[in-house]
Amino acid sequence: MDAKYTPGPWNIGSSDLPVSRMSIHCKGHKDSCHSTVALMVSRGVIGISHDEEFANARLIAAAPDLLDVLEELVAEFGVCGLTEKARAAIAKATGEQS
Repeated sequence: MDAKYTPGPWNIGSSDLPVSRMSIHCKGHKDSCHSTVALMVSRGVIGISHDEEFANARLIAAAPDLLDVLEELVAEFGVCGLTEKARAAIAKATGEQS
């Protein structure tokens, strides 16, 4: 499958914006430039702790790796009971939902 998203690995970095402490970025994409994938815009939002913000950033940063592994598992073990859920998650992540 051709990636329609910024290829991984994605990493958590700091942000210099006043509304964000963290960013998700990919170094080495497109001729070694720094590419920001997402900003964690939650500074000052009531109910979101720093720990929750960091946990969300870790999950987002892991997305390309999770997708790669899930695609490999479906290809290898395509007959297990979770295959349809896995295929649906892959379709959601790749924008190929029907």
